[in-house]
Amino acid sequence: MNIEFGELDQLEKKLKNIQENAEKLSDLQQEVHTDDLFPDSFVQMYTSSSSFNDLLRAAGYKGHSQEEFEDFVNTHLDNYLETHSKITTWKEFQDKAVTSYVAKRLGF
Repeated sequence: MNIEFGELDQLEKKLKNIQENAEKLSDLQQEVHTDDLFPDSFVQMYTSSSSFNDLLRAAGYKGHSQEEFEDFVNTHLDNYLETHSKITTWKEFQDKAVTSYVAKRLGF
């Protein structure tokens, strides 16, 4: 294996950037907006919907409050995702979104 010094410098810079981003992410103490956690590209990758709002509408969500949203996603969204998505549960959908969000914030 032959690695040149320029490649090592690039790798070192990339690792330093990831470390800095990880430190910023570990200090994050605010909630992440659904637009940031479920960007259109993520929703389109795993569902036939074009956005998270479209996904909710297609699943039958008509609420307006945070409490109504939480109740809906915790009691009804699994059924919709199971038949209209590559992901079968709301928990799995959230977990994949968080993984994607963190990876993007780290610089991957």
